[in-house]
Amino acid sequence: MKRKIDLKKIKQNLCLFLTVAFLGLLLWNIRLQTELTRLRPRMEAYLPKDVYVAVGATMELYNDQVVICGMEGAYILRWDCEIGHNMEEKFSVEGKEEQIGDYPLTLTISDWNGREVKCLSSTLHVVDNRLENAYSVLNIGDSLSNGREWYRKIFYLSDGQITFAGTRGWTKYSHEGRSGFSPQDYLGETEYTFEGEGVHPFYDPAQKMFDWNYYKMRTGYDPDIVQIFLGINGLKEDPSDSIAAIAQMVNNIRRYDQELPIYIVNTIYVGDQDHLGMAELPDGSAQFRGDSKLQYDRKVLHLMEGLSRKLGNYNRVTFIPLALMHDSAHNFEEGEALHPNETGDEQFAACMYSVYCGTLE
Repeated sequence: MKRKIDLKKIKQNLCLFLTVAFLGLLLWNIRLQTELTRLRPRMEAYLPKDVYVAVGATMELYNDQVVICGMEGAYILRWDCEIGHNMEEKFSVEGKEEQIGDYPLTLTISDWNGREVKCLSSTLHVVDNRLENAYSVLNIGDSLSNGREWYRKIFYLSDGQITFAGTRGWTKYSHEGRSGFSPQDYLGETEYTFEGEGVHPFYDPAQKMFDWNYYKMRTGYDPDIVQIFLGINGLKEDPSDSIAAIAQMVNNIRRYDQELPIYIVNTIYVGDQDHLGMAELPDGSAQFRGDSKLQYDRKVLHLMEGLSRKLGNYNRVTFIPLALMHDSAHNFEEGEALHPNETGDEQFAACMYSVYCGTLE
């Protein structure tokens, strides 16, 4: 006697099997994607909303300084702009007179499967390199501003229209740069011990604070522009203290000079791990003991982001994105991880001067 086949039951069992198999594959895929996400290098990126290049200057945005992930080649970066060049390690553009104007600039970041991870956008401004008016700039900074060659280079780029003021330095290249100073040092009664200068001139002993009006009355300087180039000293994983100190300086200046242009220079990334490990303080001790290149890069990135959030909407406060435009892989002195060589100083000057040209007039 033949056994009757129950097709209905077979179909039910088959559907159940396929459902279980599908759910198993789905759970396996979810687990795999979770594991891949866990293994994917942590990626952070920063691109300012405005980028400037003056006619005759070359501006470069370095991939490993715009995007921080700690693993070379972990992501594919594609720069898209009507002008300029999308290169292997950077976006590069030379300012040309016939290209003066504004151009959308987009950075698309993808993984190696071609999936878009993040997209950043900015506006590239090609600007005239001639200033009709003369300006004096008072730069408040650390060793990156202490008598550096970029002051002289900017003076000549501007045909003498940009000069620098301050109690330190000399004539047209004066400044307020003090090696080793942090933003917090300028808020307190801090002596500049490296050169036996005593307490810095921004500190008002009566009010026990940084005071712009006190500085002007004490020194007689009343510049057209203030530039704050600080951040590498005293920088922590959480840069809140440095951000708050720089903001306090800006707020105090604004208290007395509502329309004075204030420029905030984003401090640079340090050199590679070998340069970082070999860097020494004057007493011969390690300058960056226990620090890694990735650790310091993230500190600089977070400082940029935090300053942008804190001061980005302030009237006549402009950021100079030097951190993204200085070649930290090559442009340092031998055995240095912080102070640039002559090519680095040229990049400093070109970056700063391009922003001046695009925003002062």
